[in-house]
Amino acid sequence: VRWDGVPSLADALRMVREQARRTPAPHWVQVIGGWSTSQFAEKRFPTLQEINAATGEVPAMIMHLYDRAWLNRAAMRVLGWNKDTPNPFAGTIERDRSGNPTGLLMATTSLAALVGVWLQVPRLSPEDQILSTRHFMRECNRLGMSSVIDAGGGGQNYPENYQSVAELARRNQLTMRVAYTLFAQSPGKEIEDYRRWAREVKLNQGDDWFRMIGAGEYLVWQATDVTNFAKDFAGQPSGMEALLTEVVKYVAELRWPFHLHASYDSSCRRILGVLEAVHREVPIHTLRWSLEHCEGISAASLERVAAMGGSIGIQNRLSLDGEQYLARQGAAAAADSPPIGRMRSMDIPFACGTDGNRATSHNPWIAIHWMLTGETVGGLRLNADQNLVDRTEALRLFTHAGAWMSYEENIKGTLEPGRLADLAVLSADYFNIADEAVKSLESVLTLVGGKIVYAAGPFSGLSPPPLPVTADWLPSKFYDGYHRQNPAVQRVSVQQRQPLLVPSWPGLECSCAFG
Repeated sequence: VRWDGVPSLADALRMVREQARRTPAPHWVQVIGGWSTSQFAEKRFPTLQEINAATGEVPAMIMHLYDRAWLNRAAMRVLGWNKDTPNPFAGTIERDRSGNPTGLLMATTSLAALVGVWLQVPRLSPEDQILSTRHFMRECNRLGMSSVIDAGGGGQNYPENYQSVAELARRNQLTMRVAYTLFAQSPGKEIEDYRRWAREVKLNQGDDWFRMIGAGEYLVWQATDVTNFAKDFAGQPSGMEALLTEVVKYVAELRWPFHLHASYDSSCRRILGVLEAVHREVPIHTLRWSLEHCEGISAASLERVAAMGGSIGIQNRLSLDGEQYLARQGAAAAADSPPIGRMRSMDIPFACGTDGNRATSHNPWIAIHWMLTGETVGGLRLNADQNLVDRTEALRLFTHAGAWMSYEENIKGTLEPGRLADLAVLSADYFNIADEAVKSLESVLTLVGGKIVYAAGPFSGLSPPPLPVTADWLPSKFYDGYHRQNPAVQRVSVQQRQPLLVPSWPGLECSCAFG
């Protein structure tokens, strides 16, 4: 169940209650990221009592961004959690006065604890996973997206968890272009992952639809930092540098571009120390490598990035998590997170993405609205003026800037002869509607490779056939993807105004580009 954009906690809990009645054993009800308390009218988290009341005896996991997850009583029974259950790696289990788990799991140093639970949730059959992937791509097409750079993720191993997309590529049924990176899956054994993968797949193996483009964003788990902005970060372990040096040097020798997760400047500084040492032996300035997120990166660290030819991948994580970041870091830091104005003034290449969809939402228009206004989904203004962009630059950061990141700027990212025929006709004139209306934009006609993959409104007669739902209990049969907050915007007829046609392009962090 997706809570992305749902306007009230009452509505969100109703969706979970309805889904619990439909979900058969052994499956769970899952809400995995994409939402924030600031979007709710109630401005609060659900309580465990509310979750247990809504889900009853059906196991349920509700995850908020990458900072916490609630497990209902049925889920804790399935997992065998009790007083003797130890805290998982990178997380803590909340306990009552008697020491029994309450059901709340908090991330402390990385996403590993949350992912560890999620990996124990039963999966659909391989064929239903393929169909589910098609449904999600159709949802992305509805929002005008045609390409994505997949930054990997914890629990997303290669090649096992890429089989659905790979099979769709073999069947010529992809409606999104996917450029993917390889994310280390074995903490403490990351070099073994990369050595094995280097034997299995080569850089740029694939085609314009499905292609491997490098490593990241976790090269070494010890090099990451906390994704919970409500908690202080104590820093990476003391042995991090040695592990990261080995892996970075190896992928650099392969000439693979790479991307590294770093939210805080303390993380950036230590990572950059490793990169500088490797750079002296194996130059990396031509690899279009990047640091990802960089909400807290300093001017001094940006200078070090620039000196080695690096780039930055930014995401709109603070549009969902800005209130927590403000409470912990203060107004001055929040106004400069990330420091877009400084990156621009230093001519450091950067592109924007969504960090969708287990952390923030997959909807790029929410990210665009944040870049234009500096406002969270709850309406709180955080970003200083120098860190805002105009509408043209916002489009560029989600299109041609992402193309540069994946060495594809000569075939995608602009509308001109010889480029791939990926575009969308939007539901309203992006350049002339109010800022608030940008969040409600979607497509009325999306083409990928010249083929219509989504059509609605005046173009509904051209729509591809509806996708089936073979397991009729699944949420996709009952709920839209991103919640439609302003249906009036979707009803705008393209005959009433000049249609806006803009290119579709990959950004970063599973960031989606759009027309």
